[in-house]
Amino acid sequence: MQQQDSITKSSEYLRQTIPLLTKHGLRPTPVNYAVIYHYIASESQALNEIIDNTISEKKDFSENLMADLYEKYINGGHALGKQEQVQQGLEKVIHNTSGEIQHVNEDTHNFDESLTKHAEKLTTVSDPDVTAMILQQILQDTRAMAKSTQEAQQRMEASNKEIEKMKVELQSVKATAEKDALTGLKNRGTFDTYVNEVVHEKNGDGTHHLLMLDIDHFKRINDSFGHLVGDRVIRYVSALMKQIFGEDQHIARYGGEEFAVILHNKTMDQTFELAEKVRIAMGNSKLQRKDSGETIGKVTLSAGVSLLKTGDTVDGFIDRADKALYSAKETGRNKVVLPK
Repeated sequence: MQQQDSITKSSEYLRQTIPLLTKHGLRPTPVNYAVIYHYIASESQALNEIIDNTISEKKDFSENLMADLYEKYINGGHALGKQEQVQQGLEKVIHNTSGEIQHVNEDTHNFDESLTKHAEKLTTVSDPDVTAMILQQILQDTRAMAKSTQEAQQRMEASNKEIEKMKVELQSVKATAEKDALTGLKNRGTFDTYVNEVVHEKNGDGTHHLLMLDIDHFKRINDSFGHLVGDRVIRYVSALMKQIFGEDQHIARYGGEEFAVILHNKTMDQTFELAEKVRIAMGNSKLQRKDSGETIGKVTLSAGVSLLKTGDTVDGFIDRADKALYSAKETGRNKVVLPK
């Protein structure tokens, strides 16, 4: 009966989702669909408050807003929920382990007291039969203690295995929470944390650069071929960047069709050369729709670079790369602009 109720509810949520998307001028993309579905299902009070406020204030549901809501309350929310579940399990194991240690301590204390009493009796007894009985009792107590210790050890080993399992799960949750759902690159939140660490921990020795990269005329791709094709283009660019920059560099999806890359131990010439490789490779790529084989046309990239300076700030580091990117856009696109 509960399963049937769940199916009925899901069907009702599905029935309401499309009309609400249409009402607010939202395309039925996977991201928009997921956000509105979760809104109707009231799975996050914070998400519902933001959407309700947007509706009441008659604001537009921009693509950036929907992407941010998806990352924070759906994609990231899943990871947070999983993390909370693992943490609760870990707390339970710690509680059980603590109780086990207390139990072992009590058994050890009782055994020690028992041995002390037996030893005291042995010093005052001369009858061989009584001595034999005391020794028999010591033997029984020792065997009981050994059995108790063995059982406790087995339980502790089981707890250790459970903790190791949770450790793996937490690492998996952490990795998921750091990734952008569409591309598998680092997400914006992870980038924000990392760039702050870089600016405050690295010195301005001329080997740390920030590259801001953007897909040219991306809206035209979405309008002409649909958002699913647009998503495939974003994934293609992401794969190209990972291939050319390498897995050891910090590559993130900054938002929408924009990317951010922090390059370490590179000269300005090397950074420019890598950025040019990505730009040229993208320009030479012949992208087609999988369903029809229709050519998407030439897709180009623009990029701007900044160098980490001594005493730099996060805002300054990012702003200079952003201005260089803006300059690339304003002067014809399909180029990499270095800092002035």
